[in-house]
Amino acid sequence: MTGSRATLDPAAAARCAFRVVLEHDAVAPAARTVERDEAVLRRTDAAAAHRRAVAHQLLEAHGLRAADAARDTARTLEAIASKDLDLIVSPSLPRDAAGRRHGAPALLIAHREGAATSWLPVDVHNHFVTAAGTGSFLAAALDAPDLAHAEARPGLRLRKGGAWRIDLLRLAHHHRHLESLGLSGPARPYAGIVDRSSTLWWFALDDTVDDASSALTLYDARFAERIGLLAATEARNARPALPQPGAAWWHRECESCPFRGHCHATLAATDDVSLVRFTDGPDQTLLRAVGITTRRGLAAVSLNDVALGVATRDEPSDARTPTGVALGRQVRDAARLVRRARVEVGGALLRLAPGELLDARRRDVEIDFDMESYNNVTYLWGALVTSRCRVMGIEDGYRSFAEWGDLTPRSEAELFVGFFEWLSRTVARVLAEGRSVGLYCFWEHAELAQVRRAMASGVVGLPTPEALSAVLGPQLIDVHELVTTQIQTAGPAGLKVVASAAGFSWRDEAPSGEASMAWYEDALGDDEVVAGAAMARILAYNEDDCRATRSLRDWLEGPARDLAHVEDARPTDF
Repeated sequence: MTGSRATLDPAAAARCAFRVVLEHDAVAPAARTVERDEAVLRRTDAAAAHRRAVAHQLLEAHGLRAADAARDTARTLEAIASKDLDLIVSPSLPRDAAGRRHGAPALLIAHREGAATSWLPVDVHNHFVTAAGTGSFLAAALDAPDLAHAEARPGLRLRKGGAWRIDLLRLAHHHRHLESLGLSGPARPYAGIVDRSSTLWWFALDDTVDDASSALTLYDARFAERIGLLAATEARNARPALPQPGAAWWHRECESCPFRGHCHATLAATDDVSLVRFTDGPDQTLLRAVGITTRRGLAAVSLNDVALGVATRDEPSDARTPTGVALGRQVRDAARLVRRARVEVGGALLRLAPGELLDARRRDVEIDFDMESYNNVTYLWGALVTSRCRVMGIEDGYRSFAEWGDLTPRSEAELFVGFFEWLSRTVARVLAEGRSVGLYCFWEHAELAQVRRAMASGVVGLPTPEALSAVLGPQLIDVHELVTTQIQTAGPAGLKVVASAAGFSWRDEAPSGEASMAWYEDALGDDEVVAGAAMARILAYNEDDCRATRSLRDWLEGPARDLAHVEDARPTDF
């Protein structure tokens, strides 16, 4: 959209500011990357299905007190004018030309104070908003969703990951939009999120978030910045001699942005420091303030100076302060950024320890295990047994414990019972022979979360906490921790990234946890041929994940010892 009065959507304030420029630049339009990412499509489809389910539930529950506007503006305004409605599903709001906004929430819910009626925006998302904690949040059920029926639920916190931050910025956009149309009330700016649990969580948008600003204050500042960039872009469209406003920098959002190819090429041409993953806006400002603008410049910083800066963080820096010291004092995780920059510049992984001291935590019998889940319910535990010396009764190879029927908390727990019985027998047999045994997984947090959920089910046959601890406690080894404490990567150290760099390859051409969920759906289908192929594909993928963790230990004891040490990878020609 390049018209003189273009408007911005509800996501604009939550995403990259420079993207506004790229979306509206008619002088030098940037190419977009269009891909069919199955994982993204799957999440999109699941979110749409959840919105439809919530809408259906609300319309069924509230009958004549609810209306489906079907994203039609005229029907929305007619419903808003009615005195008989409590909620509107799928509204469509008129554009806010003066405020330069467009968009609409998933729901509008009436809020009545005396004779006055205002409308509160609600979005529907297929993720959870809260987790167990020490706070309290307002919640309402879908059969009584209005703010007046919301009750405080204690013992909660906002979930990690920050998806709710984006949700609140979108809701602030909706609130300002409704406000411009005269549809919000004079009371506090409340808005809601229906999450994956189909609970409606109400938030006051003027409440302080993270001991910083409120969602509404943050939105106003970010939206104003983007409107400024939009106006400058439109001015350049009219007068092409003007410079392009704003500037690209690389951050997490870029990984899924349609303009990522354009921005990456632009930044790579100047070796921009933001290509060292990942920093936020304030970090980038601080890096440039101490004179670091390129990856090579960051890689050349002395790690000893950075350590000194961290140790003297309370001391001020000035023009005479060495760059590394100033960096350590001002930028969080400065040492890791320097190490990642050295990997970027050198094009290879680096050692964090002397080669002879790399520890693969080998055992006489090694069991690599991995699980697969669907909608947060585990349907497969797989294990690969490798004997490094002969132990009577131990058979090497891959074995699986799978549930291809209904996935319920009970079936998940019963599946774990079967897996754990085999695992505990195997461990006991090895120990009885006087041999050592190791249980290896990649990022134990994921596997242990599934174990805890199964253990909480109360299903008959579950091990006692003592029995569980006796098997998992002394023998469990997290390969992710093994790698990240000894090897430096250029960014996040996922299994696919590190094992591939170490030379391992999966048999499947598109291996991923997200893809395996689509395969699982095929495995439950009516077509026996397709289902059988999908089951085989899942089992092969799970076995390869197990083999990948084993390959990483082989690599740590072999080729990894020939990697350059991070201290020796500092560029000398900078």
